[in-house]
Formats: sequence, structure tokens, C-alpha cells
Amino acid sequence: MAIDNPTTARIDLGNVSHNIREIKKLTGAGVKFMAVVKADAYGHGAVDLSRAIEGEVDYLSVSSVHEAVELRRAGIKKPLLILSETSPANSKHVVEHDLIQTVYTTKLADAISREAYKANKAVRVHFKVDTGMGRVGVQLSEAAEVFSSIASLQNIKIEGIFTHLAKAEEKNGFTVEQLRRFKEVTLMLGRKNIILHAANSAAAIYHRESHLDMVRIGLAMYGLYPPGGLKDGISLKPALEFKTRVVYLKRVPAGTTLSYGSTYVTGRPTTIATIPAGYADGLPRLLSGRGQVLIKGRRYPIVGRICMDMTLVDVQDSKIDIGDEAVMIGRSGSEELSADDMASLAGTISYEIICGIGKRVPRIYVK
Repeated sequence: MAIDNPTTARIDLGNVSHNIREIKKLTGAGVKFMAVVKADAYGHGAVDLSRAIEGEVDYLSVSSVHEAVELRRAGIKKPLLILSETSPANSKHVVEHDLIQTVYTTKLADAISREAYKANKAVRVHFKVDTGMGRVGVQLSEAAEVFSSIASLQNIKIEGIFTHLAKAEEKNGFTVEQLRRFKEVTLMLGRKNIILHAANSAAAIYHRESHLDMVRIGLAMYGLYPPGGLKDGISLKPALEFKTRVVYLKRVPAGTTLSYGSTYVTGRPTTIATIPAGYADGLPRLLSGRGQVLIKGRRYPIVGRICMDMTLVDVQDSKIDIGDEAVMIGRSGSEELSADDMASLAGTISYEIICGIGKRVPRIYVK
């Protein structure tokens, strides 16, 4: 017998496919599509989502060996790039599971080469250069030396060279400068049938010159626009809805204190609905006293502090019943609350909102 969980994340796989097609309209047939499924596919469930889209994309990418191995063990066969370096101790897993490893130090490349030699395999790597993000990647002044050292290693094939754009959501000169630096360094290294990639979702939409040989799409694939919300002729459909149900109703008089710290006091007689979702599920505590939920097509305010497992909603004098759907992200009637709406109220970005939906929240997939 299935366990009934009132709080769920509903993932529309048809919308994900739609978003992939929309991005491909921008890039053209000759540009490869890498689907970024790190962080459990931005909260959408990496295994199930990767299975659904494997036939629609050219590459998948994740942030760690752990994430990559999980996908391989689930039967995912698509080329799979780990976007940053791992510990040399994980080299055996890289080789065993046919992973594509990002490298920007000779230490890791040496370790992979040794493991690949023992296994009699050729391992693909992508070489990362830092053109202005400042996190990881070879500095431009050292790129030629490190690239040459890695290229000379046994059983190593440098399949790609890439960089990460720091301000792609802005139509400014910094992205242009990063792309100029990237072009300069790749010309110096020599292309030799190597895949060049730089564009994330924002660059793919706002900086068409960044498409190169492949784009790396995360946020837009899930139907969310990069910070700033410029659409630039692309029509995306949100893939995720975050919903729960009313589990308790209580009529309270004026002067009633609510939740931890008694930070909210009712100003009049009202009805308080309890929903079984809190910050452990992905409803940010920063929305205490400022967030909203949708019930029967109307917006109602969150009152008092959001708890780990429960949240209180002032439904006033409305006819609300136990079991009614309460929407945190999604649509109810003609009203809609988006991940961007929630992020704006919480003082963050949509990435953090969708990645923060807890593991205990069941993902339900529809097409």
C-alpha cells in the first residue's frame, strides 16, 4: 500500500522536453546540448529526470563523482561530465564508470592516467580555464603548460575545453571579454577537434555568440529564466510544482499568538489553516510573515514563523476544508506563485529555492 504524503513536488517531464526544444531553437542543429543535472537535477530528481531526457540531449553533467556514479548505477549511458575536479583517490571510479572528468591540475590528470593505463582504457577529460569567474580552472598564463602536460599523459584524451561565465545574465561587456579571453586561449592551445563550451542558460539566451560547440543548460531546462527574467523571445514552462494540503483548521479570537516566538498576534477573529510543510521540506524560514500560499485560487498569507514541519496560513473567513490543496509553487485557478516569486520574498534566487526542496518530499513525474 502506498504511503500518502500530503506534500509533494510534481515534475512535468513534458515541460522539460518543451524547454529543451526551445533552447535548441536558439542554438541550431550543429550545437550540442549538455543537460546539467547536478544537485539532484536542481531538486527535480536526477535519476528519473535523466532517464526521461537521455534521448533528447548529447551530454549530461553533474558536480561530483558521487552524483555521476549514482546515475551510472541507475543505468544512464549518456556521456557524463563531472564539472569540477575530484580527489585523485576517486580516479578509479572515474575510469570504472566511464566518466568524463574535468581537469585543471596535473595531479588529478596523472592519477587518472595511471588508473586508465591499469584498466587499458582511454579516459576523456575536459580542460577548464578561468577567464574571469575566479573559482576553479587554470589561469590563462599557465594554460599552455598545464594543457601540454595533460595532453602528453598515457590513456588520456582531452575531448573538451571550457570556461564558466560570471555575469551572463547581464548584457554587459564582461561576458564579451570572457569570451574574447576564451577564444584567445583556445587558439593558443590548438583546437584539434576539441569541443569548446562556455554558455550556461543565461548565455545561451542572452549571448548567442557564446554557443560555440555545446551549451550547458541547467535552469532554463527546468523552465526558469535566469536572474533578471529577460525572456528574449524564448518561451519556457516551469517543470516543478510544490504543493501540500490543509491538515488542520482552527478558529481563533483576536489577540491569539501564533507559532514560535509569538511573533504574530491576530488582530481580529480569523481561521488559521495548518499545512504540513516547513523549512525541512523547502519552504524557506525567511518567508515567515511575508510568504503566501494558494488555496482554491486565492492568495493567503503565511503568519508566524515557519516551523521545520508545519506552517500556519491565515485563511480569514473563507470556506476552506481539511484536505484542500495548498500551493507553494504552481497554479491554483487563475493565480500562480512561481519559484521566482518565492525567491524574491526570501531575498535569494530561484536556484536556491528549487534546490532546497527536501529529499523527504516525494517527486511525482507526469508527462
